[in-house]
Amino acid sequence: MINILRQFFKFGIVGLINTILTYLIYSMLYKATSPTFAMAIGYGTTSIIGLTINQKWVFKANHDWMIVVKYYLTYLLTWTLSILVTEVASNYFHVIESIIPLITLLVTTPTNFFLSKYWVFRKTELKEASANE
Repeated sequence: MINILRQFFKFGIVGLINTILTYLIYSMLYKATSPTFAMAIGYGTTSIIGLTINQKWVFKANHDWMIVVKYYLTYLLTWTLSILVTEVASNYFHVIESIIPLITLLVTTPTNFFLSKYWVFRKTELKEASANE
């Protein structure tokens, strides 16, 4: 249980860093392009940072191409959710553009952690658990 809380805390720190960077990118681009395009660019760009830090620091995984594939499938899903939430919030509910990224976090953060913990990095966690026995 402590390991899960520690991982969630570290995951949160990585998420905070990525959120700040995504928001900065979004803020620089949404007026010149569109909220949806700006979110897509920000989210996609920070995925590389998230993969690296989560793999090395949060879940302590060795480099494995299957992890990269699973991570980006997870990112594709949460990126798609982010774009859909942005589209709906912007075009249907007319939410103020500057707070749309905060709304997307309510959907994408728990989805991303759950998939990262129990699917992307699961093999690594099982190795660590058996090594500690």
